Amino acid sequence: MNKALRISLSALALSMFFVPAAFAQSASGGFKAESELGTVTIKFNAEGYSDGRASGAVEFSGPMSIPDQDVDGDGGGDPGVKEGTLSLSIDVDCMKVEGNRAVLSGLVKSASADTYIRRRMMLTVEDGEGEKAADRYTWGQYRGSEATWVASDAELDPDTGVGLMWLATDAERKDDAGVSSSRPAGIDCQSFPLGSFELDELREGSGDVLVKP
Repeated sequence: MNKALRISLSALALSMFFVPAAFAQSASGGFKAESELGTVTIKFNAEGYSDGRASGAVEFSGPMSIPDQDVDGDGGGDPGVKEGTLSLSIDVDCMKVEGNRAVLSGLVKSASADTYIRRRMMLTVEDGEGEKAADRYTWGQYRGSEATWVASDAELDPDTGVGLMWLATDAERKDDAGVSSSRPAGIDCQSFPLGSFELDELREGSGDVLVKP
């Protein structure tokens, strides 16, 4: 194999290696923020790709009101609420980026309070643009829910429309992809428009947010 061919093959291999990374979106950073109970610390690092895949992690730590339940059934639990420190580790499985704003969501894989494990968490961040623009964020949690009923017409037996789906579209726009009548019941990063989140500003020096569209 001549030298020119070897160089060409090497260049091709390198280009193939870097193609996936070139299309990656990312969000990373860490900061401290004030809550009603005190200071919370959030660290995150995630990547999302055009094929819908996303990976990464979010770490949360801060004061939290945690129910002190009688989990072992011995009657010794306090039904009230105690103050404690909550630590969460979340596996990111969904990420959406628009401009300088990103939303990450995933399931809690480990927690200092077992009641939080497998809950869906969502972190939305905004990378402040310009020297004086502050980074912003918001944070939320969602319990899993599954529908236990089926909507049908009580006057029809059987209702042949049960299970059918349709797309609602704007008839005046040929580029409207439409909204499906059948949507996943769970909450993830695609459930809400990014512009719908109300974000809190981070104080200067409290940390940094980096978003790569």
